Amino acid sequence: MLVARTRRKAVLSPFFAKSDGLLVIDPYSHAREFRRNPERTTEATRELILASGIGRLVCGFIAKPDRDALSARGIDIRIGSCARSIDALVRDFENLPSA
Repeated sequence: MLVARTRRKAVLSPFFAKSDGLLVIDPYSHAREFRRNPERTTEATRELILASGIGRLVCGFIAKPDRDALSARGIDIRIGSCARSIDALVRDFENLPSA
């Protein structure tokens, strides 16, 4: 999940390249690992996602070229509402609209 972070919590980022990082959540143990996105460019964000080994991604927004590149690598991309909690987005992944 591409997130924006504050000191208190992480929320779904409304931006692709400008997200603070990638929050990787194990679907079985629910363990969470935050991976920073210091460069905040489209290319760096794509590489961060690909290097993570994830198979599913929730974004607030993703442009067609990024969606196509990640989908071609087998990543199931869904669009979520930034108003929803991360836990709700993870729990309802299957019901979120495809990007």
